[in-house]
Amino acid sequence: MLEPKRVDRVVDLASVALISVAAVLTALCGYQSGRWAGQQARLYNLAEAGRIRSAEAADRANVLMAIDVGLFLHYVDAVAAGNAREATFILGRFRPEVKPAVQAWLATKPLRNPHAPSSPFAMPQYALKTQAEAHADDAAASANFNAAVEATRHSDDFLLLTVIFAGVSFLGGISTKLVYPRHAIAVAVALVGLIYGLIRLVQLPFS
Repeated sequence: MLEPKRVDRVVDLASVALISVAAVLTALCGYQSGRWAGQQARLYNLAEAGRIRSAEAADRANVLMAIDVGLFLHYVDAVAAGNAREATFILGRFRPEVKPAVQAWLATKPLRNPHAPSSPFAMPQYALKTQAEAHADDAAASANFNAAVEATRHSDDFLLLTVIFAGVSFLGGISTKLVYPRHAIAVAVALVGLIYGLIRLVQLPFS
């Protein structure tokens, strides 16, 4: 059976080791928590900016689509009225993004073909660049938002480890004020906490 004095020396040495290791790990986890928190804020800002760009692009696409539809309706009215000159004039005024769709639609002989698409806007050739930009910005914003949520989780995980390692330091420090066998129990609990914290730490990504 170990003598109390020898146990005291072993426990004191273990306490010093625990306090030293836990202090370093506390600082490391605090630093990583702050890094992930900064990453989270940056990603949330990027996501918000992407949402704004997406909304602006969608608004521009809606305006352009309204212009295209209005001009097309004038074209239909001119054709229905038999005004070939006006119809030709309007046909030449369609925007570059609309002309391929109108030409493809006219090629389906919509006046004689009951299976023709209802309008050029139902044709695959009708594609607005601003609409594609809106979808791309929205997808990027969603990706940044999901990454921000993940960064928040990592920041919280490192913050929890900071608390755990601070608790290890506390138990290691208070054990020096206790007497046998309470100081050994405090060191044993601190050691369990340190091992648990280390296992969690190696599972987390570092920023």
